[in-house]
Amino acid sequence: MVRNIKIEQAVKTETKHIATGVTAMTAVMVVAFAVIGRFDYTVLLGALLGGGFAVLNFFLMAMAVQRSVSQGDPARARKITQSSYTKRLLLLAAVLVVGIKVPYFHWVATIIPLFFPRITIFIMTLPIFKRKGEE
Repeated sequence: MVRNIKIEQAVKTETKHIATGVTAMTAVMVVAFAVIGRFDYTVLLGALLGGGFAVLNFFLMAMAVQRSVSQGDPARARKITQSSYTKRLLLLAAVLVVGIKVPYFHWVATIIPLFFPRITIFIMTLPIFKRKGEE
């Protein structure tokens, strides 16, 4: 059953921040491959697969949190969160298998972007990125 779920502004904003960070770091990674003389089409495809999934994974997590928060029942909220985690973990496993086994993807360029959302979140917590009114 497909539900019409309104995406909250916070989910849109944070996903945009993550997408920006992942895109920037993925571009730097691709340039690094070129500088060391290892760039080819598989690097680009691996970067697109890994970076794309990294952003999608964050968005799906944020949507699960949004759905769980809207529940009145803590048990139902926990079930939504756990179900989302399991599905996202299975998707991650599929991305890793494809990125490693399919010769069209450079396995390193697929795996590295999966860490970029966490790095982006860390960078966003630095004092120079604090918005007015946040403490």
